[in-house]
Amino acid sequence: MHRRHERPLSLLPWTALLVASAACEHPETTVRPPAVTIRDSADVEIVENHVPTWSVREAWTVADEPEFAIGGYNGEAEAADSSHLVWNISDAARLSDGRVAILSAGEKKVLVFEPTGDFARSIGREGRGPGEFGYPEHLQVLPGDTLVVWDFMMGPVAYFDPAGNLLRQRSIDVGALFAAVRTPGQTAPERVHLPLDDGSFMVQLGRSDWSPTPGELYRRPIRFMRIDSDHSAQSFGWWEDRERVLLAFPASQRVPFPPGAQLASGGTPLSVYISNGDRYDVHQFSGTGVLRRIIRRTTDPAPITASEIEEWKEAWASSYPPEGWPVWERAMAQLPPREYHPAVVGLLVDSDGHLWVADKVDRNASQWSVFDPAGRWLGPVNVPLQHVEWIGEDLILGFNFDRDLGLQLVQGYRLSR
Repeated sequence: MHRRHERPLSLLPWTALLVASAACEHPETTVRPPAVTIRDSADVEIVENHVPTWSVREAWTVADEPEFAIGGYNGEAEAADSSHLVWNISDAARLSDGRVAILSAGEKKVLVFEPTGDFARSIGREGRGPGEFGYPEHLQVLPGDTLVVWDFMMGPVAYFDPAGNLLRQRSIDVGALFAAVRTPGQTAPERVHLPLDDGSFMVQLGRSDWSPTPGELYRRPIRFMRIDSDHSAQSFGWWEDRERVLLAFPASQRVPFPPGAQLASGGTPLSVYISNGDRYDVHQFSGTGVLRRIIRRTTDPAPITASEIEEWKEAWASSYPPEGWPVWERAMAQLPPREYHPAVVGLLVDSDGHLWVADKVDRNASQWSVFDPAGRWLGPVNVPLQHVEWIGEDLILGFNFDRDLGLQLVQGYRLSR
């Protein structure tokens, strides 16, 4: 509480005169704190960002209305028309001619749309032959608009030209991969976690000698490793997976707004970015796993509101049997209250090598902070999309989920830099 200290009235005129005289002799200057503080620690650059470097005129903005929309109900189109319905989206990206490629794990194919949102063609199909997918998980668009589809569970990697013709297909030598990462007490990877632009990929491993305590919150230790074309491996260190609570079925193990390790890559030369999510702290590695920079931003934690908790429970209510929720409620009541959102909830690198850090994600919107390749905070950008999949020079591509209709709506928004 602020206290007001009274001064004798007879002293006030003299005090005012002295203050005015001092001001004339020594004009007061306002010293602004630096926008960024940079220091080195053991050959690692630490970038502490305090305020944005953008001016009001330099700030990037996103249009209020989308350039195009794909999916959902398009006018009078029937729900059975797959050119107007996309579901179980794994990835999305734009081609050089403006067309949009969407990888649908549900349809087991790549759907290509014109810049207007009209359906153009599909690539691939379900199966185990050349150019066919079991459960496609990742889509890349390489220079020349070569489309690369990575199948689930270390499946084959298929390369297509923009017309949908299969160029080649390669397999991952699982035996050589396991030999490269095998360490006592460490579990083997189950899938490709993140493909990299040079054909290498990141995998996630765990600890076989670790187990959580029933009824307690936990974050499973995980290790990220890069696998090269010759199946050599480079470690990117140990991190912590998404937070959960260990409860027996039918209770959910999910918790509202959990922190979790985030991973992204991009830029020239290639950088890999990793954050544990609980602090505003992003590690920037070289492509071979050398830690180059730690990027931080001064920010106040965002409180979790009661309405957000109720909305979260409503969204997940139908995913678990009703009898499990009272067990979940009792367990959560015994744990420390969840007061704040995670500091970092997502990472993405745009086509120009800028790092985008998701500060908060709502049902139909997300708030991002943009950093240049040297880790300087440029400023904030609000995006009317819950899931952002790809960011180019002048377009942001992502989707929202219509919970009432159970549909995903892909939209492209104009980005003004």
